[in-house]
Formats: sequence, structure tokens, C-alpha cells
Amino acid sequence: MIITDLKRLGKGRYEVALDGEAAFVLYKGDLARYDLHVGEVLTEECRTQIYGETLRKRAVNRILFLLQSRDYTRYELKEKLRKGQYPDEIMESALAEVAGYGYINDANYAERYVECYRERKSLGKIKQELLRRGIDRETVEEAIEEGRRVQEEAGEQTEQMQIRRLLEKRHFDPGAADRKEKEKHYAFLMRRGYSSSDILAVFREYKDGQILDEYNLT
Repeated sequence: MIITDLKRLGKGRYEVALDGEAAFVLYKGDLARYDLHVGEVLTEECRTQIYGETLRKRAVNRILFLLQSRDYTRYELKEKLRKGQYPDEIMESALAEVAGYGYINDANYAERYVECYRERKSLGKIKQELLRRGIDRETVEEAIEEGRRVQEEAGEQTEQMQIRRLLEKRHFDPGAADRKEKEKHYAFLMRRGYSSSDILAVFREYKDGQILDEYNLT
């Protein structure tokens, strides 16, 4: 592999290009340490040293630093490393090492997330947010089902109760609203992750501008 460019990025960082393609980022001191120059060959021995002695350690330290402030999913951490222009094999190796310490666990992350937000957000909304954080669908669905079970056993606010609370905060009365207003609030609740069946069930509970007793819908 030929070093075809050493592009200065600022703050003493340089993007090293091999055979015309960006490969990794090093600091100015690293360039001197490994004696890297444009037009010269990067031996496999030198590349292995750079990856093992420098990049991998920095990637691990970067992950550990991020985890000091809050939890991250594996996907989120990988995206952070990607922005630092770490090679794929370095990212995977560093993530595997930190996961081995027990610091990265998407299943635990999903469970804690559901526990934290299930009384404030719909389980549908929570599911969307966890999927956006890169957690696989099976893991997310298991966490959601566990959250629903705990919610029911603990007698916490159900999703229909959350819908009623939101409608009250928005001063919306399905019993008095016209079709356009109902459709507007229906769409709002759907975007919040509530199911169509729960939304319509709450709408039907209204009569003459009042919510009927939850256990007496006559």
C-alpha cells in the first residue's frame, strides 16, 4: 500500500490516504513516530502496529469516555467512532472489547429505557425510538412486552389513560369536535405511537363533552 496523501484536518490531526483512499486518522506525532511520508510504502508490519498500538487503544478509550456521561447503544457508539474515521475493523474490535467488560448491552439498555419512559410515552413511541437507536427489532419487542406486563401488574397508567391525559392538556373534547378536529388529534396521537384501537376507544368514551366513567360507559 502506498501513502498517497496526508491531509491536514486541524488540531494536529491528519487523514492518511492509502492507494488514493482515506484509510485512518493520526496525529502529527504519530506520523513522526511511524515515519510516514507521502509516496512511500506502508508495510503490513507498520499498518499492524498502527492499528494495534494506536488506533484500537484510542477507539476503546473513546468509547469508555463516552460511557462515563450516559448509556449508549452499540449502534450509537459505532456512529461516534465512524465520525472519528476509525477503520471498520478497529471499530468492531474496540466495541467487542468494551462489550466484554459488560459496558455495552443493548438488551439492558432497552429494558431501562422502557422502564424510564413507559409512564410518559406510548410503548409504540418508545419502540420507534429504540429502533432508531439501532437496537435489533427482536430485542426491542422483548423489552416492550416486558414493559407492558410490568405496567399492567403494577396498575400504572395504561396507554388509554395517557391518551386521555394528553387530550385534556390540549383541551380537546371528541364529543364536541367536528370531523376535521378529530382527524387532526387522531393524527397527533398516532405520531406519538398510540394504536388506532386505543385512540378510537378513548374517543368513544366521550359524551356531551365529558369523559364517561372508565368502568361505566353507558
